[in-house]
Amino acid sequence: MHKFYFFIPILVLLLLSITATSQYRVMNIRDLPLEYQGKVMPDVMGKVLVSEKWAREHLLNNTRDTVTVYPGWPVGKEGTAERGGVYGNLDYDPELEIIYAVGQHVYAFNFDGSPVAGWPVKVDLFPDGAPAYGDIDGDGFGEIVVTTHALGSWSEGMVYAFERNGTNVFGFPVETEGGAVRTPVLADLDDDGADEIIISVRDWPDGFVYVFNGDGTSFPGWPVRMNNVPATTAAVGDITGDGVPEIIAESYTSLHAYNTSGAVIDGFPFTPGNNRVFSHSSPVLADLDGDGLREIIFGDHNSTSGNGNLHVLKSDGTIFPGYPKETDFWIYSPPSIGDVDGNLTLDIIVTDYFHETSTPVNKVYGWEAASALDLPGYPLDSIYGVFSQVILADLNGDQNIDLMFDSNIGPEGFYYGLNNDGTPLEGWPLEVNGSSFTINPFTGDLNMDGILDISGGGFNLQDEKTYLYLWNSNTTYYADKAELPMLQYNTRHSGVYGDYLMVDIPEPSNNNHPGDIQIYPNPARDQVMVVCPPARRGCWQSGIVGFLEIYDIFGRKLEEVAMGSGQQQAQINVSGYPNGVYAVILRSSGQIIGRKKFVVGR
Repeated sequence: MHKFYFFIPILVLLLLSITATSQYRVMNIRDLPLEYQGKVMPDVMGKVLVSEKWAREHLLNNTRDTVTVYPGWPVGKEGTAERGGVYGNLDYDPELEIIYAVGQHVYAFNFDGSPVAGWPVKVDLFPDGAPAYGDIDGDGFGEIVVTTHALGSWSEGMVYAFERNGTNVFGFPVETEGGAVRTPVLADLDDDGADEIIISVRDWPDGFVYVFNGDGTSFPGWPVRMNNVPATTAAVGDITGDGVPEIIAESYTSLHAYNTSGAVIDGFPFTPGNNRVFSHSSPVLADLDGDGLREIIFGDHNSTSGNGNLHVLKSDGTIFPGYPKETDFWIYSPPSIGDVDGNLTLDIIVTDYFHETSTPVNKVYGWEAASALDLPGYPLDSIYGVFSQVILADLNGDQNIDLMFDSNIGPEGFYYGLNNDGTPLEGWPLEVNGSSFTINPFTGDLNMDGILDISGGGFNLQDEKTYLYLWNSNTTYYADKAELPMLQYNTRHSGVYGDYLMVDIPEPSNNNHPGDIQIYPNPARDQVMVVCPPARRGCWQSGIVGFLEIYDIFGRKLEEVAMGSGQQQAQINVSGYPNGVYAVILRSSGQIIGRKKFVVGR
């Protein structure tokens, strides 16, 4: 009885506050300060209702501490880091390790900033992009792939693949005639459970797309020649709806789309027009109109004047209605796709670039993807030029998507954090030693403690070192709000919206059984229900047993559930799963016939 009477005045105060302001929010009880968790009554799913006024008075000051640098960081290393880093699982503890290519070395750091055993490793020539992490040999563990080029000329290059202990994967390194441009992409092109390596290579005056198997041999049909030198990293994902990925690669003058055999698909290449060219703004793939086919989103610039265009192409190479959208200056950053404003439709965020260190003349542009209409309040003015892809994630624990990006304001180094309406986040920008320009940040829960972690860096021109940082956001990690947590969505840099797993899980391989399984609730807390479409008896033919397989972000199979003939649904207990992104695949007779991702968030 004592607890009940103590609860009544608190509840009354909360209800009066809600009535007075007519604004409220639903929260998880565990996100309240500890001194309040015993004073309110949650619903059966642990949700509580609080007023915005009460939240501003009690939560902003108590739960949103200033972003701080973790002990052991920053770490200074000689040379530059292009396009940032990734995380990976390089040992047997639950924490993720942090991987960067700096100068002529590839580094792997523990969470405390100490080197992982076997690292760093030295490479010949110089990396031009971020490392990639994925399973290229099908052994269930991730490998690290790095490409290099001859500085300034791109006359030669190397492709490296390293095991978790820093040794070379069998068959690597591999030489290329010409140097690799930007960041390697890892994707499973033949549905054999191992990722292939896709790179763009410059051998003046020619450009090529190479594809390598996980043993360093060439994938059948590759390399292929483009019509000019390459401009960006490729994107790899299914745009035709057949369950097989395509490779989207840009030369300086055209965007090419290839099938896995190296043949150009119908409607391509796409050439944007006279004096319109591509550099740095890698393509992104996302279904913008809900028709089941992914569109291609990418930026260009005018080689004779200052403006840029944001293009959207349909899967047949035709222009998506309402596009292109013009920007004031060149587009160098890859577009960012996500539900920025939380209205359950996709949006496009992109920045333009003009090298001006004294005046912030650039903008952050935002459009509702399907309608091509400006998002309210966009474009955001007075931004210093941006080179990195804008990160879309909840950076302050308010369960809304925020924006994070670099700056080109010279030796002063910052990462900017904005609410999705363009207002600055409290405690931001984050300062680094040197310029953050060209170092794409990434976010995640690297030590699995439920708190968001942020990684990035700065290059100090005076001592020619890159200083790498790991920040503690001191806020809850909401995996369902991490719509673009790192460069090109994942550690494999596939450029596919919604693909967050570190190890690739292929598209459904049988077109007679579309991947239309459903999962609810999503995000999940303790249980998820996996449901087959009611239009058929189960998800396969009568008399055949199928299996539901659950994978974590590392690509590890956590459990397998048998589905009998005609079985319509299965309930999975996820109460022991850490917060994060998971995948369910439905397999029958050795084929993947359905797949779906879900989020565990508490």
